[in-house]
Amino acid sequence: MDLVTVGDLHLTDSTGSGGLAKYIEDPDLFVIGELGKAADYARRKDVETIALMGDVCDGPRMSYEAMMSLVDFFDAYTDRKFLVFLGNHDMYGEDASAGHSLQLLARIYRGRHVKFFTKPKTIEIDGTPLRILPYPHTSFDVTALNLFHNEVYGSQGDSGRINKDEQLSKSKAVALGGHLHTAHRVRNTTFMGTLYQSNFGEKLPKYFAHVTFDSPDEHDVRLIKNDPKYKLHTVILQTRDDLANIPTRRTDLVKLVIQDGCDVSAEDYAHRKNIVVLKNFKTKADLAAVLTEDIKEGTQLVIRTDDFFREWIASLDVEEQMRKRVRSIRRRIINSVQDPRQRYKRAA
Repeated sequence: MDLVTVGDLHLTDSTGSGGLAKYIEDPDLFVIGELGKAADYARRKDVETIALMGDVCDGPRMSYEAMMSLVDFFDAYTDRKFLVFLGNHDMYGEDASAGHSLQLLARIYRGRHVKFFTKPKTIEIDGTPLRILPYPHTSFDVTALNLFHNEVYGSQGDSGRINKDEQLSKSKAVALGGHLHTAHRVRNTTFMGTLYQSNFGEKLPKYFAHVTFDSPDEHDVRLIKNDPKYKLHTVILQTRDDLANIPTRRTDLVKLVIQDGCDVSAEDYAHRKNIVVLKNFKTKADLAAVLTEDIKEGTQLVIRTDDFFREWIASLDVEEQMRKRVRSIRRRIINSVQDPRQRYKRAA
């Protein structure tokens, strides 16, 4: 078995969140451009299968721009086969039936060269078992190559924190994981990280992976370095001399962190159009907080209750009148839940 694996893309969702949307124009075209580098590598190396390892989108509803960019990409690579599965950002909840970002794409490409997975499934490539595990599943098969989107015991967050949650898998099965954005290895599990920095808390270099697997005893995982078009840099100004550390290229995006009392003024850096974030600090504690503010830890899933309810009510096999009654009852319940302090004031 021979395949290329690509970590979280985080294309923009329906709110506009995702990728580098806060800092650049056309963020989805940028992300797809980076994905194209991995696909072109697969073509050059004659690797037929490419796996997208979850968090394809930053939220459970993909933006129109992201959808069109991804469709254009898949249509440009009909000579490759794609395996795409769900990450935590793609979902409304831990059950895919509540809705996810890949629903429409799965209909568009039904029976074609792109396969979507919302539940654990084992398939074969060249007679070799491949276990695909969308979020949150980690039911690894020790005889197969496992692709998943989660953490394992001992995995490293983007801050460098080691996760020692005893509930996490300690399997020695051969596995490749999405979800964590920094490339590293734990036992026989490899996290290839992402193609680009999605925030200033992530470090370079960035990678995708080329995997060959004949058996658990005969396999190879190679991290292939990716040089993203846009790079994120944090520059700390404590003296005027530090101004020389600000990159000048427009594609080098800068978070400028200025110490209070530093002998610089806005005029010294206002002409630098690549400064996209400006922060100040007084103490070392302030600086530490600014440097780590973008780092996201853990696998916690934020469930959007309004979106979840809207998807659930739409899926019910009942008359529309019944749906209206359910919505009305929900509104009455929510409106009846008052802040206890307000009830106390009225009683007083």
